[in-house]
Amino acid sequence: MDEGIHHLAKYFPRPREGEEIPIQFIELQKKIAAWSPEKKRTLYLDDAKNIEGLKRVRETNLLKVYNWISGHESIIELTGAEREQFEEVMELLLKNGGEIRYTRKKSGRKMVNQFRLVENTVYNTDVRRQCLAEKL
Repeated sequence: MDEGIHHLAKYFPRPREGEEIPIQFIELQKKIAAWSPEKKRTLYLDDAKNIEGLKRVRETNLLKVYNWISGHESIIELTGAEREQFEEVMELLLKNGGEIRYTRKKSGRKMVNQFRLVENTVYNTDVRRQCLAEKL
């Protein structure tokens, strides 16, 4: 894979400002997210029962998508406002069709997840059925 787009094909992709990833929606779940100092990573829990020893405990939305750059599933963590913006784009997709693109934009000191709808880039054409032997 091209070294310049490797970061777009990760399980938790983080596009730079101006970069876009074509995605397809799979699932959206509410989870409890917490930082584990022991494991040095964020853990996603279904409930807040065993949160002892964890830091920065918060409720979050996990968006599971098919990442067309990697050809695999990816996870995007969304805030409440980002979830609303994604749901608006999903409604437009269901009405008009097209393709969802995921990007991030700088808002103050933070990067904010954003989604936009792009019209279908595949055009309907008449394809004539013929055998390969006829072409040769």
